[in-house]
Amino acid sequence: MIDQKFTGLVAGFFFSLIISMFLSIIMIYVNTGDLQLMPIIVTFFESFIISYVVSMIIPVSKIGANFAKYFGAEENTLKSNLLSNLPTTAILVLILSVTLTALNIGFNENFIVAWASSIPISGIAVYIVFVAITPFIGKLTLACIKK
Repeated sequence: MIDQKFTGLVAGFFFSLIISMFLSIIMIYVNTGDLQLMPIIVTFFESFIISYVVSMIIPVSKIGANFAKYFGAEENTLKSNLLSNLPTTAILVLILSVTLTALNIGFNENFIVAWASSIPISGIAVYIVFVAITPFIGKLTLACIKK
């Protein structure tokens, strides 16, 4: 079991793991138009490392919770889940899409177009996944934490 003081890191680990699975497939397809196993695996690891480090540096969960609270959402409600995942998604999608686009195609004449075209698709997909997995991640994290 893991100590309670690491709850945020555990939740961030699980969120990063699941989001990276989805985002690696989406970004490879959007940036290259092809789905091959090895680029997806490499992008998964890149995405996981980037998203986990970002979630340790930027308090995306706290930002999301404060955003939901600002709009009057009570904790652990559907409204809170829907609202808190908006800024979380925006922050992570912007950072991950720019880095994964750079890693997938490099900084060339197509970079801006490829990056800009990946944001709506990845943003919608990540938001839907975040909303869907938030309750599951909460339960999974609590199961790993010492009481």
